[in-house]
Amino acid sequence: MLIHAQNPTGTEAMKRLRDSIQYNVEDAERGTRIRITTKNPEALQAVHRFLRFQIADHQTGDATEITKVP
Repeated sequence: MLIHAQNPTGTEAMKRLRDSIQYNVEDAERGTRIRITTKNPEALQAVHRFLRFQIADHQTGDATEITKVP
């Protein structure tokens, strides 16, 4: 909240559903990748909302479409 002057969308649901969300840190070619996974549909939507907020707020230029990875 102190960084964004507001609670990023999705964070309240992510906190409530934290036991159903997994975070895995992976080495990547240019640094580190955090893979966020869940089988809970509500948690998945919350993660998507959170990531879209981050992309917009930080103006990263990253895609906001959802693509399935193997």
